[in-house]
Amino acid sequence: MDHCCGLTMVARLQDVYSENSVFIQDVPVLYCPTCQNSFIAPEIELDYHLFAHNCATDGLRSASLADAAGDDKILGILERYPEDIRIRTSQRVVQEQIDSTLDLLNVAKHMDDKVWQQELLERLQMFIRLSGVNRL
Repeated sequence: MDHCCGLTMVARLQDVYSENSVFIQDVPVLYCPTCQNSFIAPEIELDYHLFAHNCATDGLRSASLADAAGDDKILGILERYPEDIRIRTSQRVVQEQIDSTLDLLNVAKHMDDKVWQQELLERLQMFIRLSGVNRL
């Protein structure tokens, strides 16, 4: 899933320590500027795990994922995710997120889905805290 907090996540390169303590450089990671959640891009996750395992088996402590997956694959992943307004404006919350969450809240109310309503209300409260606004 490449959406989080109401918008598409941002792709960026990041250095990651694998479970085997191998330092893997140039890993495409999806990142949410709002909640700061991140994870390895699903398109490269298998390559990452196999490469990290092979590096650990060979006794390497540091390597670049581009050596295994290739620059073209990594650049292709980065190009799939557009520039994000939250990055350009240095804001963690933008009006589009609030509007989309309010639209979903209306749908949840229409469906009488109390659990979903509560989740959306909690998201709106998070947006208030992150934006520094007293009220939405």
